[in-house]
Amino acid sequence: MKPPPTFDHSFLRELAGSVVLKAGERLFESQAVEWARWESPVLIGRVKGVQADDELKLNLRSTVFAENRCTCGEGRKRKVCAHAVAVALHYEALKHGSTVVEESVAAEESAHFEELQVEADVPVKLRSIKTEPNGLRLRMLVFLPPNLEAGAKSDAIMVKIEGAAGREVLPLKNLSPNKAYAINEAQKKALLMIEAWCGGQLASLIQLTRGQLRSLLAGLVDEPVVYWLKKPSEPIVWSAGQLAGVHEHLALREDEEESIDAFDQPPASGPAEEEGKDADSLPGLKAPAALRIDPGISLSRRSPSMLNPRRVADLKGKRRFQPHSDEEPAAASHSMNRILVDGSPHFLAIRLPSNDETIQPLREILKRSGFMLEPSNRKWWLRDRHKTLNFLAEHWRSLKDHWRAVFTDNFEAKLERIKLSKLDVSASEKNGQFELDIRLSETQDDVDLRKAIATGKNYVTEEDGRITLLDRNSIERLHKIGRAVSGQVDRPFTPTFRKKLESAELVDVEDLLDEMCEGWQPPQAWQLRSRALKQVGALEPAPVRPAFDVILRTYQRIGVAWLWHLYRYELGGILADEMGLGKTLQGLALIECIRNSSSKAQPALVVCPASLVENWMREATRFTPDLKVLKHHGPRRARESVLLEDVDLVITSYGTLQQDSELMNTMDWCVVIGDEAQHIKNRRSRNAQALSHLRSKSRFLLTGTPVENSLDDLLSLFTFLMPGYLQKAQGKLMPEDRTWHNQRQTQRAAAYILRRTKKEVAPELPEKIEKTFFCEFGSEQRSFYQNVLERTRKEIFELEMSGTNKGRVQLAAFKELLRLRQACVDPRILDETFAANESAKLTAFDEILDQCLDNGSRILVFSSFVTALQLLAQHLKKKGHRFCYLDGQTRNRLAVCDTFNDDKEIPVFLISLKAGGAGLNLTGADTVLHYDPWWNPAAEAQATDRAHRIGQERVVTSIKLIAANTVEEKVLQLQAKKAQLLAELFEESAIANAKVSIDDIKNLLESSGF
Repeated sequence: MKPPPTFDHSFLRELAGSVVLKAGERLFESQAVEWARWESPVLIGRVKGVQADDELKLNLRSTVFAENRCTCGEGRKRKVCAHAVAVALHYEALKHGSTVVEESVAAEESAHFEELQVEADVPVKLRSIKTEPNGLRLRMLVFLPPNLEAGAKSDAIMVKIEGAAGREVLPLKNLSPNKAYAINEAQKKALLMIEAWCGGQLASLIQLTRGQLRSLLAGLVDEPVVYWLKKPSEPIVWSAGQLAGVHEHLALREDEEESIDAFDQPPASGPAEEEGKDADSLPGLKAPAALRIDPGISLSRRSPSMLNPRRVADLKGKRRFQPHSDEEPAAASHSMNRILVDGSPHFLAIRLPSNDETIQPLREILKRSGFMLEPSNRKWWLRDRHKTLNFLAEHWRSLKDHWRAVFTDNFEAKLERIKLSKLDVSASEKNGQFELDIRLSETQDDVDLRKAIATGKNYVTEEDGRITLLDRNSIERLHKIGRAVSGQVDRPFTPTFRKKLESAELVDVEDLLDEMCEGWQPPQAWQLRSRALKQVGALEPAPVRPAFDVILRTYQRIGVAWLWHLYRYELGGILADEMGLGKTLQGLALIECIRNSSSKAQPALVVCPASLVENWMREATRFTPDLKVLKHHGPRRARESVLLEDVDLVITSYGTLQQDSELMNTMDWCVVIGDEAQHIKNRRSRNAQALSHLRSKSRFLLTGTPVENSLDDLLSLFTFLMPGYLQKAQGKLMPEDRTWHNQRQTQRAAAYILRRTKKEVAPELPEKIEKTFFCEFGSEQRSFYQNVLERTRKEIFELEMSGTNKGRVQLAAFKELLRLRQACVDPRILDETFAANESAKLTAFDEILDQCLDNGSRILVFSSFVTALQLLAQHLKKKGHRFCYLDGQTRNRLAVCDTFNDDKEIPVFLISLKAGGAGLNLTGADTVLHYDPWWNPAAEAQATDRAHRIGQERVVTSIKLIAANTVEEKVLQLQAKKAQLLAELFEESAIANAKVSIDDIKNLLESSGF
């Protein structure tokens, strides 16, 4: 007689194919097979069907040409069907079920399931996230589908759920388990429901029945958190506890009982607080969502009221609910709705809930791990000590935490001397340096652990018989920590990890350990250095001078405190606030704090683009008048270091730093601040190399441009800030390893970058920020301007000496003054051969435009000179920027404005004085640049109001671009004192009747030279 083959998965897959195998498995696991036997070479069996049973004979004389005779459609075609697979699996299970085992093991197998004590399944608190009254405020947002009515009819409503955490809106499943959130009780109960329906986790997309959705909404009455998916900005309005267009689709149908819907209710938010109460008596709960079974009560004698919620829910829309009969006690149904685990170090027996598709992944895990299903008791068995211990090492924790399995008292007793490995983390400090020590197990020897892992064993047996299971999760976490902290993407796993940490690494390492080692606490000295960088609100205030502190806004005080904290620990950082938020002010406050804190402090150095040197000088004079400031720029700069040592602050340009690198490198600076950090994003550039060679206790960069765009950018910036902290990937790496390395370096940099946007600090800002941006001429433009100035003075003098009448002299003076203004704006207006790169305002315009583009801002550029706008238009085309243009020749003014407002991808609008100074609505922009000053302050304000008007939802920044030490600056100073004079002088319509004397014009010219 031919022996039966082994009907394992590989044999059946080859015999029937993967699709038929899956269908057969489902039949087998649903207990559809009534019997099976082997009559060589034929497998015979019967499978229960919906209308009639199916009988089959599978002839396996040749497994290549197996012949199947079954009463189903596929069997009549002689094809191997799902019924044949199910019978084969049933036969194999019976074969294994009859295996003789040791008597002690057999006794253990028969015990404990029948008298299992099941605890109530009522969660006390949220499992997925931490909640604290002072945590980050969290609001859940529920989005209903547009096809709600159709989904309600089929009792399958897809709901999207997000969480508004602070200023972020995240999918619910992306909420951090390590952050603490503050949430009101109503929404907390709603989250508990979601956890109960999703196996203890939060989900972002969930399919609900009408009853479940009705229960979810019942706890959110009058909360403005429910939206239609296609209208995410308009919450659905509550009226008398109902949502219009929603609740009418959730009502019970005539063929349903209210008692059935009760079983869709989620677990209560916690167990009853009063002694003697259980889930049945919690207020507002129509029926028990989970049950507390008293000790000593046999499962076979449980109350018929203890119904299986999933089974009852399956009856919806099919038949009225009927209580379980005595032949099928409800308690047995309830016990089948739990994952029950029994066993010892030698075997495991796991019973899974029936008809529950959510546990299919666990069923697959059991199959892969060698478990066999025994039809007689519906348990999955694993009878092998080595396999049992390996399985527990890998899945014990997930059975408890994720699958929420119930473990028998027998299991707990038999595994009392077995423990799961856990990470043992310690840190010690010596001479201000910390050493980190992490071990996989606090008792095991490294050699034993290495041997076990190398041989595929997930457990280690100690001399006294105790067993340590090597938890796969702990191993993976230790490996991740080792890779991350060492920065070695290919670092092999070791059971221990030690490393000495520099100050710069503390924040990053603490974040890693907080995420991977629950309950770990760093030493107090460690916390003092890192905690303030993780929670900027906890920073100690910097010792800012009281008169200066009054000027600072709250977010600026935090910025100065952050810079001061880094300086104290000899670290560096990037202040990346958005343009207009006062980075220069915060940098000056830090420098003054350093200089005032020590009489022996060396000078501070600020390095910036040449176009900003004058701006820094003026801001320092205005806000830190007690500091002795030296401008190291231009032909008259210092040639000896002794001249630099005698001041508090030196301001220079990147170009000058390159030229004088030998001089600057001999100095010891208390702090070096590099402004507009994009100028050193290429670490091979001369700017970056010159800055990196400077000697300083602490280093900082200021930029309004986000710096996270490129790892190469970050590497360059941190080569200056903290050399060696970020590292370039070494060798040839796989794409996924290179991606990991790049993300890791970005994470390490994050703690040393502080960025605030106008949107974040809007309550502290005025509706309109007004700034004056001074730019300094280079040698070519300075010479050009001086020649025009001298010619203007000379022509006025010659006209006066020739006896020309006063009116003619006056008109000639106006003409020459106009030329002088044009020389300030762009010399190419007067001389087409002048080099564009020598125009100070064009260089400054590029600086401002780049910041606006990177911040997502849109900019209006006003000029009273059409030629200047045309030159800007050519410049923008050359750089590939889209823009709109409007001057006196533009006929479709409103259409151009509509194009700019509607197309968010157009960043720049060039507008002339006469054409666009009034009558336009341009709220699509949030930045206004006055390319040349409008001498009438009212007219200037009117231009700014093209953006700053009703409909504008953002803070508007208004920037005046002024050529330093020119007629532009002089007029700016005189605006308030002689507004009427200037209005007559520069408004073309008033020239003919101007009452400005020649002496007034001569005084203006005398005051505007270099």
